[in-house]
Amino acid sequence: MCRNAFNCHRLVLLALLSFNFVTVEAVFWKSKNSKKSGQEIYKEMCAHCHGENGEGVADKYDESLYGDRSLPALTKYIDRTMPEDNPDKLDAKGAAKVAEYIYGAFYSPAARAKVAPPKVELSRLTVSQYQNAVADIFDSFKEKPSKLTEERGLRGEYFNARDFNREKKAFERIDGQILFSFGEGTPEPVVAEQGTNHLGEEAFAIRWKGSILVEESGDYEFRIKTENGARLYVNGHEEPLIDAWVSSGPNVREESGMIRLLGGRAYPFKVDFFTYKEKTASIIVEWKPPHKAWEPIPRAHLIPQQLPVTLVVTTSFPADDGSAGYERGTTISREWDQASTYAAIEVAGKITDQVDDLAGTKKEDTERKSKLIQFCHRFAERAFRRPLSDEQKKLFIEQHFENVNEPSGQDAAVKKVILLVLKSPRFLYPEIPDGNVDSYDVASRLSFGLWDTLPDKQLLEAAAKGQLQTASEIASQAERMLNNSRARVKVRAFFEHWLEMEEAEDLSKDPLSFPGFNEAVLADLRTSLELFLDEVVWSEKSDYRELLLADYVFLNNRLEKVYQAGHQQGNGEKLGESEKKADEFRKVRFPADQRTGVLTHPYLLSAFAYHKSSSPIHRGVFLTRNIVGRSLKPPPMAIQFMDGRFDPKMTMREKVTELTSPNACQGCHAVINPLGFSLEHFDAIGRYRTMENEKPVNATSDYTTPGGETIQLKGARDVAEHAAKSKEAQQGFVRQLFQHIVKQPAQAYGPETLRELRGEFEKEGFNIQKLLVKIVSLSASHGIKPDTSLAGGNQ
Repeated sequence: MCRNAFNCHRLVLLALLSFNFVTVEAVFWKSKNSKKSGQEIYKEMCAHCHGENGEGVADKYDESLYGDRSLPALTKYIDRTMPEDNPDKLDAKGAAKVAEYIYGAFYSPAARAKVAPPKVELSRLTVSQYQNAVADIFDSFKEKPSKLTEERGLRGEYFNARDFNREKKAFERIDGQILFSFGEGTPEPVVAEQGTNHLGEEAFAIRWKGSILVEESGDYEFRIKTENGARLYVNGHEEPLIDAWVSSGPNVREESGMIRLLGGRAYPFKVDFFTYKEKTASIIVEWKPPHKAWEPIPRAHLIPQQLPVTLVVTTSFPADDGSAGYERGTTISREWDQASTYAAIEVAGKITDQVDDLAGTKKEDTERKSKLIQFCHRFAERAFRRPLSDEQKKLFIEQHFENVNEPSGQDAAVKKVILLVLKSPRFLYPEIPDGNVDSYDVASRLSFGLWDTLPDKQLLEAAAKGQLQTASEIASQAERMLNNSRARVKVRAFFEHWLEMEEAEDLSKDPLSFPGFNEAVLADLRTSLELFLDEVVWSEKSDYRELLLADYVFLNNRLEKVYQAGHQQGNGEKLGESEKKADEFRKVRFPADQRTGVLTHPYLLSAFAYHKSSSPIHRGVFLTRNIVGRSLKPPPMAIQFMDGRFDPKMTMREKVTELTSPNACQGCHAVINPLGFSLEHFDAIGRYRTMENEKPVNATSDYTTPGGETIQLKGARDVAEHAAKSKEAQQGFVRQLFQHIVKQPAQAYGPETLRELRGEFEKEGFNIQKLLVKIVSLSASHGIKPDTSLAGGNQ
């Protein structure tokens, strides 16, 4: 026998011996395990990697052992893959024992809730709640109309002079936008209300007044373009936000300014304009809301009604804790405490500067002191969301006015009161638990739940009468509050979180691959998605399933050109004409396999994509967590996708399949990839396609549900239909909505809370508005004593 043949025989023999050893060992372990309990098998074969209670072991498997698989699916997974060094050690019966033990001890949500039961945590105001609460305390001392006018536009006063002399006023009219190019001529009245019907050509002035409606909280940029003189005032500040009063003619120049505004409110808005001996006259007033592009302020955001100033806190706060998947105020840091102090000082200064107007008094008023004390009583009651006790009146207010008679001393006393009130836990914490839940607690829970701010007058009146103690009373108030613009602001913020719109920072695309996909298109896409969400949520049906299954998208002309939807119209009317119909959004329907609700909205498809290509991983993770409602753990090691490493002829699906093929990746990517591949019919900006790299797009995959069922997904529509029917997906939506509204874990209100809410959701035809009422009513009534319980109400 030659040496090579001998070596070959030896290798074969060793392999056979090794195989026999493994087989014998597996038979030994299976026989040994047949008499052991699942806990005993786990401790002997699993605990050295996963920990005694599934908490993980450093340098081996350091993640907690939990997930969303059903018990049968977990059993099948353990039987197929565990233990990792030799899966044959465990037979089907042993795997079933281990799975049953793990599932009941620490794997399932119910088990984790038993190990560490969630509880309602003491929580401070979040940043948005703080800002809204301060604004509403201030607003309570201002006279505001009960209802805003339906009319849109600004009231323009036209003067036959370069100044605003009332005697020179020529006419008034309502202008939809400040978007004018007068050229060498002058504006003419639509309907002359007084004075002459024309302006002088040498000089004229215009003053536009009204209010601006804001939907989202954040920093707003404003810009004036003119060759003449102009000033812009927002929120009633004495100093203009933009001062371009010195004419620059004949060249048009731009001046801009930024201001922080709170969503769901209207702010006083004024623009002064003049021209004097310039050859031409023009003015454009634009804005750039958060996440949007520059545009002339739309008519829909302007009203001729001038509202009082709103106090907007400008002090910067550290970001709220979002580690639990939603913003909450459960952490107190030195930075947050310091910021709340600086904010209190800011508010105290602003209020003291105008305290006489707010309190209805004057410096020389002999009753000024008593009026200021009354003002401080009202201020503290609004901040604390309930009447003051005699002890509180003395502590927070009256002692600071003792032996104080001079106006300067009285002003100092007011400032002390405001600082003390705004730094008090009674203001900073929506509720301080004392074992007794009364109607004022319920009012506060309702208002912070739906509005992120203080109770309004109606809630406080109901609380004073003890009318917030039954389910029907609480639900009635919640239904009323849902019709307020502030509820829309909070609900929109939820959808921004659920769809991860707040995390989408850089959505730019490669200009060579996607010419025309610019900032304006991106802003239009965000508006399109917002319009879609409003259309579904605030309709009579308010059907959650339509969010997933709708076959329409809101498009304007600019978006239709990019997404080739047809229905092309003109390029709009010329500058200065009354409407720009090309910018109007309209509902455009698509074939059902091309668009299916939020899953295929171009904004989200663009957000979960690379600069040049789609990203099945990003899209799959989003669908996993937010649409089908499954949990994902952080990857054991992050692998950066580098397109240059792959053959350029490969499709994105082929690249991702190769990248995630290792067994260490498949634990998560067996779920992520099929969902992500289902969206491969859409490119990096969300356009529908059938070919990629000259190959037909393959969007078909097998997907295994948490219950262990394997279903075939042929595209986005299949994912949407699965999610719309899936109890896990529905419950995932309920859970995220509950957390955003209440800012507490749902299971803190009972282990069956989510299951019961999902059941009610289904009974009500998946009506989102009714779900909101259920959520906020349940959380508001939590802890009410049996003698004032919800028994007999609409539970």
